[in-house]
Amino acid sequence: MGRANLLSSSQESKGRSFGAVKFFPGKAAEAAAMKACIAALVAWLVLGLVLEDLVLSGVLGFGFFFPCLGLVLYWPKAEKRRRAGLVEAGLPFCLMGIAVDINLGAPFLEALEHASRGGEACACELKHVLREVREQGAIVQDALRHFSERSGSRMVKRAVIQLVAAFEQGKGKDAGEAVKRIAAEALARQRLESKVFSGKLVVFSLLFIAVSAIVPALFQSFSIVGSVILQVDFTPMQLFLIITVGFPLLDLAVLLYIRAKTPMFLRCEGQ
Repeated sequence: MGRANLLSSSQESKGRSFGAVKFFPGKAAEAAAMKACIAALVAWLVLGLVLEDLVLSGVLGFGFFFPCLGLVLYWPKAEKRRRAGLVEAGLPFCLMGIAVDINLGAPFLEALEHASRGGEACACELKHVLREVREQGAIVQDALRHFSERSGSRMVKRAVIQLVAAFEQGKGKDAGEAVKRIAAEALARQRLESKVFSGKLVVFSLLFIAVSAIVPALFQSFSIVGSVILQVDFTPMQLFLIITVGFPLLDLAVLLYIRAKTPMFLRCEGQ
């Protein structure tokens, strides 16, 4: 019964959120377009002062509008995925601890309390569940359902369904086995993602070496040869900006791209 209520409530919340997005598309797009316009205007003014060419700086500023618009629209979704990844990073270990405590006969809330003693995002969410139950008087099923809605993770929703089933089953010899299977599945998924990322890391390393060392050296050779043979002249200000600003920004972009492709649980281990 609790699992059916959890599934129906999650479907209702999806419907409400979908309706909200459908009903307010103009306001979100208008706010994003306004922020992108302000950023493009600032870029136009700064480039106009540096290049001393209003037409060229206007074209570059207009081209700056679309990346800013994409960033403003993409950022909330990226932040939601980041939060879900943080919760999933510590989820297997929390679930494994809960399953062991339940199989040993510990009360369900006591098992949640033991798992919430860590400092990772999943443990903080479990603390929030306990506060809802003990301080706000919510039932355990509703508190766990709120946890799954906040996370936005499919793996967390599956784990919550098993936790609700374990809570409703009560103490028993195999009450925590389903929770343990979800934890093992989450660990296997993390191992697979780690192997896939290890294969990509070689390519990422070569890309960073090329961008940080080979490209600047080729540019310096091109600037020397081009000024003599091809009659391509760079002003001192342009060379200064390309070397001191352009190439470091390019290196930073590559590093951010590598970080974005790194699985969240590996970032948490690095921290």
